[in-house]
Amino acid sequence: MIHIVFICTANRCRSPMAQGIMKARWESTGRHDCVSTSMGVHGMDALPPTDLAVQVCMENGIDISKIRSRALVAEELKAADLIFVMEPFQKEYLRVFFPQCMEQLHLLGAYPDRKDSKKNIVKDPVGGTIKDYRKAFASMAGHIDRILPILQSDY
Repeated sequence: MIHIVFICTANRCRSPMAQGIMKARWESTGRHDCVSTSMGVHGMDALPPTDLAVQVCMENGIDISKIRSRALVAEELKAADLIFVMEPFQKEYLRVFFPQCMEQLHLLGAYPDRKDSKKNIVKDPVGGTIKDYRKAFASMAGHIDRILPILQSDY
């Protein structure tokens, strides 16, 4: 069993979308041995994903409407096999406050062996249009599709 945590800022757009994408993609291969969760570095507990995040995921056959936002949970971070963030500042935040998680911490767009750079950031669509949400979804789906074979061969 592999446990993957996705982290964004508020845990209402990118990380719940990534959680849903990973679950759907992993299970589409016939495997059910992946736990995909999400949290936010500034997350408040129990808020639903934004309406546009839910809409874009539904357009792609993924229902994230039941996911609720969460602040960072130290025990879950320590137990995770992989932690993916969307932006370098989130990685830095975890480095400062959860240094014990550095080995499993990665920028999603840079995993497994790309350099952390601006082009590997998944931009926050919050406050944007449906087009911004679709772009974020496509970016995360592309990264997850790219790394899925690597993860499934390693775990």
